[in-house]
Amino acid sequence: MKSWSYKLFFLLLISCMMLTACGSKIENPLNWKMDSFSYVNQDQKKVGLSQLKGNVWVANFIFTSCETVCPPMTAHMAKLQKMAKDEGLDVRFVSFSVDPEVDTPPKMKDYATKFGADFSNWDFLTGYKQAEIEKFALDQFKTIVKKPQENPQVIHGTDFFLIDKDGVIQKSYQGVTDPPYEDMIKDIKTLQ
Repeated sequence: MKSWSYKLFFLLLISCMMLTACGSKIENPLNWKMDSFSYVNQDQKKVGLSQLKGNVWVANFIFTSCETVCPPMTAHMAKLQKMAKDEGLDVRFVSFSVDPEVDTPPKMKDYATKFGADFSNWDFLTGYKQAEIEKFALDQFKTIVKKPQENPQVIHGTDFFLIDKDGVIQKSYQGVTDPPYEDMIKDIKTLQ
């Protein structure tokens, strides 16, 4: 082969590799399309699917008086937020309260501040009834939220959920112990 033939071959090979990388997708996506919602955040501003569309975002379910899983989950989300910022990723974070009648916006803001949350891209949502968040979590995220009558500790799922720019839930990750930070960062990059 002549020199120009090698160059053409390598140019085609590199082009194919670049096109393959551009077409990378989330492995085994959940593809759960979300319905519209609109709640209030820690600053009493409306945040819903329409405000989040066009953004990749990570969501979880927590409550401020939680004595078990929520503090580590919130600390892990704060770490993921910092990692994403260090990588220069444009991603939002959303924590839904599973105890909305207790978790007022000021209470959510106070709770989040203890974990060093950056409110520029992290919303702590509340402003709905208990029955509404229980149905919302089950219908949209396929996760349980249940407040027992005899116990102030709400039962809820502990996953982090990755949602694409179109409001489709793509993936879930373990949020309490050893979250897969590198996998989450990689998947966020894939969706951007």
